[in-house]
This record gives sequence, structure tokens and C-alpha cells, in this order.
Amino acid sequence: MPAPKHLYKYLAPERVDFLRTGLLRFTPLGAFNDPFEGRPNVTDVIPPDELKKSLDEVVQEEIEASYARLPTDVKAKVSKFAYDALMRGAVKQNESQIRNGIASLTPTFVHTVQVKFDQLIGALCLSEVPDSLLMWAHYGASHTGFVIEFNGRHNYFDARLSPDDEFRHVRRVLYRDSRPSGTLSSMTGELFTVKSGHWSYEREWRILQPLLHADQVINTSPYPVHLFKVPLQSIDSVILGARTTTETRDAIAHAIRCNMELSHVTLKRARSDDSHFLLRIEEAA
Repeated sequence: MPAPKHLYKYLAPERVDFLRTGLLRFTPLGAFNDPFEGRPNVTDVIPPDELKKSLDEVVQEEIEASYARLPTDVKAKVSKFAYDALMRGAVKQNESQIRNGIASLTPTFVHTVQVKFDQLIGALCLSEVPDSLLMWAHYGASHTGFVIEFNGRHNYFDARLSPDDEFRHVRRVLYRDSRPSGTLSSMTGELFTVKSGHWSYEREWRILQPLLHADQVINTSPYPVHLFKVPLQSIDSVILGARTTTETRDAIAHAIRCNMELSHVTLKRARSDDSHFLLRIEEAA
């Protein structure tokens, strides 16, 4: 699905520095305020039939390797066929124990994978609307912050290296009543873009990036802050909140005036409607 014509990033007043540096945080899903982010319901590591196939392959390799290590005089008395049957019988007797052992390790393995994802992958979250009262309240510092209006058609928002690239392009977040569920081996990039319907008001789109490629890293606990350069040419406008202070407004206007890369950017403001519970986005006076 193509990106919307415009995408919006809600920011607090202290993030005026973005207009000078072009740096935005790509956040590990484990650091989000939603505890279900990137945490699907993993029923098993791999499906039972795939597990059986994998075990059969491992057993076969081990049988052949162990038979090859047998002394010559033992091989003369025990054929490879007989040895194979003997060893497979022993494995068969313990198959349920092996399966139960693997199943008992699944939660630990899944947790390890989640921790690794949080170390390796970050997301930049955007919205397709600039006038959400809740978004302004939650991410725009109670309407005192500002919103960056990006050109959703700028090539930054689709810089895939291949058709199968899970990174470097915006994708719409899917809102569902049920968590992604299945074996770990069946999970796709979708697990990074599915959220509860409770969050549907965000109308979110997000980009994933390998955190290894961050332009700047600030070491904080429990998650370091990974900052990535976003081209300032991709900005169309800056929208001031309905409660943005004169100080913040002046800082934003100054940042735009002093940066030639922002010479095309217009300044807008969100105004509380006189008779309805909504915001009007207008050119700033």
C-alpha cells in the first residue's frame, strides 16, 4: 500500500533541535508504552511436523557420524543397516522426552529472541493525521509541542534495497482484536506492525531500521537512544500546537529561518475550533 501524501510526527517542545540536526529516534519496540509491541503469542518454536523433520535430519546425521567412528572390528559385526535400526529405536523410546524438553525451553528461547530484536531493530512512528486530540495530548506535550508534516512521497519513505526488504520503508500499522499468534518460525515482519484496536486513533505508519546503522547513539538505560538522520528536504511544514508557547514558536521560526534546507517549509498552527471538539490547521500569522 502506498504511503499517504503526508505523514506527521508529533513532538514535544524540546525536540526543536530536530529542525537543526535532522535526527529522530528509532525506538526498540520493547521501549514503547504498549507492553504488547512486538510480543506475539508464540505457540511453539516450529510446527510439530517441521520439528519431527528437523529431528529426523539431526538423528540421521548423528547416526552416520557415530557409525563412521566405530572401530573396524565392530563394523564387521554390526552392519550400518542394523546400527541405524538400533539407534533409531533408542531415539524413538525417548522421543517424547526430547519433544517435552524442547517445549520447556520455548519460553526462554522466545524471550531471548525478543531481547535480541530490541537490541537490533528500531521503529520511527508517524501518523496520517495532524489533528488528533489524543495524539497532541500524548505525544505533543498536551498541545504545547509541534508536528512535523512530511512529504510521504519523498524517497526517504521508500528506500527499500529489494522487494523483500523489511526495513527502510513506511508501512501501515494494522489494528486487531487478537495478538499475532503462531510458531516463531512462521512469524513475519507483520509482528512489528500489529497493535491492539485500542490504539487505532493513532492511525500509525512506521519505518523499521537496523539500529546498527544509527547516526548517533546516546547510552541510556534500559534502552540506548538511537538517532537517525531524516532528510530535512522531506519536510513540508511545521504545525504549532494550540498551546505552543511564544518561546517555542520563536525557536521553531528561528530554526526554519536559519537553515537553508528548510527554506521551503511553511509554518502552520492548530487552533481549537470555536464550537466543536476539533482542531483547525491554519497558516500561522
